[in-house]
Amino acid sequence: MTLRRLLVTSATACVLLAGCGSPTPAATPDPVPPPSGVPAVTEPAVAPAVAAPWPARSAAESVGLQESVDDGAQPWLLDPAELARSYVAAAYGWDDATVVAAGGGTAGADTVDVTGPDGTRRVLTVAQPGRTGEGGIWVVTADDPA
Repeated sequence: MTLRRLLVTSATACVLLAGCGSPTPAATPDPVPPPSGVPAVTEPAVAPAVAAPWPARSAAESVGLQESVDDGAQPWLLDPAELARSYVAAAYGWDDATVVAAGGGTAGADTVDVTGPDGTRRVLTVAQPGRTGEGGIWVVTADDPA
């Protein structure tokens, strides 16, 4: 193969390969505003990074966490206020939240009021998915704005 033919072949290959990239994405149309008189649907101001139920998403996970606590690990799962602190740290990044458990954090507690460092308030519903009373783990089952 001659040098000239090699250069032409190489140049042709480069031109062909340059055109084989990913296609240009299609333009996304602007959203259509709702008709007048119909309220627009808005997303919540802050969506949690984790979802309830938390930290156990199933009965099997609850059993595993309860066994872990029974073996001495993760004692924070035994206290609704500590559970709430951990949840808002994971969900919203709130490391300095103020937490007030209903019922003083006893087995009767079913809600926990949490205020974030910016003043945002959340009401967490908590429950004991297996063993109830002292020694039973708690999970967050709902997260609502206050």
